[in-house]
Amino acid sequence: MRSSPDLFVRVVRLILRIFFRRVEVVGAGRLPLGHPMVLVANHVNSLVDPLFLMGSLPVRPRTLAASFLWDNPLVRPWMNWAGAIPVYRQQDKVDTAQNEQTFLRCHELLSHGGAIALFPEGKSHSEPALQPLKTGLARIVLGAERRVPGLETRIVPVGLTFDEKQTFRSRALVQVGKPIDPAPEILLDRSGGEGSAAAVRALTARVSAALEKVTLNYTSWEDARLIARAAEIYGREDVEMPGRRRLAEAFPIQQALIEGFEDLRRRFPERVATVAAAVRAYDRLLAAVHLRDDQVAAAYPFSPVARFVGWTLLRLLIHLPLAVAGTVLNGPSYHLVKPLAHWITRRQPDRIAISKLVVAILLFLLTWIVEAVLAAWLWGLWAAPLVLLAAPLAGWAALRFHETHLTFWREARAYLVLRTSTKTAEALRARRETVLREVEDLEALWREALPST
Repeated sequence: MRSSPDLFVRVVRLILRIFFRRVEVVGAGRLPLGHPMVLVANHVNSLVDPLFLMGSLPVRPRTLAASFLWDNPLVRPWMNWAGAIPVYRQQDKVDTAQNEQTFLRCHELLSHGGAIALFPEGKSHSEPALQPLKTGLARIVLGAERRVPGLETRIVPVGLTFDEKQTFRSRALVQVGKPIDPAPEILLDRSGGEGSAAAVRALTARVSAALEKVTLNYTSWEDARLIARAAEIYGREDVEMPGRRRLAEAFPIQQALIEGFEDLRRRFPERVATVAAAVRAYDRLLAAVHLRDDQVAAAYPFSPVARFVGWTLLRLLIHLPLAVAGTVLNGPSYHLVKPLAHWITRRQPDRIAISKLVVAILLFLLTWIVEAVLAAWLWGLWAAPLVLLAAPLAGWAALRFHETHLTFWREARAYLVLRTSTKTAEALRARRETVLREVEDLEALWREALPST
């Protein structure tokens, strides 16, 4: 099943590389490459989610997607190029009987050892937790086994986590869980009747439990914010230089805090309320002075600070000429993407990321073509291909230059604030120490409350 990436996958990987600052992939070695596969993932970022399943893993799945996407003339060519399979949903007011053909296509793919990908929640959403799963994935897997016995299909849960899903150049985590062998449900399904219905329910429940293990599931967004801040602080006492935790490193801490938080809130509500108040107070203070926790925690030794300043300034100086050209050629289009995308998705906030992506692709392609035509008119035909090559390359250089520049000034400002405003620094570190101890005490309380084994 492993093969060299086709052109579509290469394009998807390029898009992910441009639109995300970092994509972390954990557990790709768990993929059962010798078996037919059904990849199932949470669905929180609209059409961006399938890109991760197709572009970040060593498999090339055929993705199931809502049929209405083929009605959009801008999206339709991409769906066809991706080899996506339409799903006919009742809420889209279409003939759901057409799903019989969809299921047959999935069965055929699986019977040839292929992979399909789907999002069993049934729709993209912006809720803080996994939504109830539809039964379609179980019916596809069990139906394929009925049609071709002995397929040994494996269901692979994939968790998609974004730190700021609506923000350009944010971070994402793709986490592959332990594959599910549906053998027990296949055996139950063979009894027919109520046994088949029970098999569908049981397999759907197993997949839901597996997805919960690779996703972060909060009771509310307020809890999400508090737990994320507590996880950021937890275990970080002696740090030389600022640096945010990798998402893969923060994920298990957040999961453990979610579990402990819910349990302790039931047992010791007043104690949890005290800790939550401490976290909120620290969070408000950070926001007031526009600093991050890792900046407050940093010791800033002279030698690492000097190296950071020296290397950053050298990189900025080297890349400055190309960055200037890239800014001139791409700057106006870059600043138009965000307002256009927000205007298009003003009633659909969970689709802002894919809207930005589509608008950016179309707008930059149009910009480069216009610039190439203008260059050919001014200097001759030879200038057009030169501009078509130089504009995107210079644009990438400009993007990296401005990111480095912004990072430098943010870190420089944090260093100066913490070094020159002694009262602010002391207040921040005192609040941080309070939160850290409160979280650690709460963890100890939770462990003491756990039943002994």
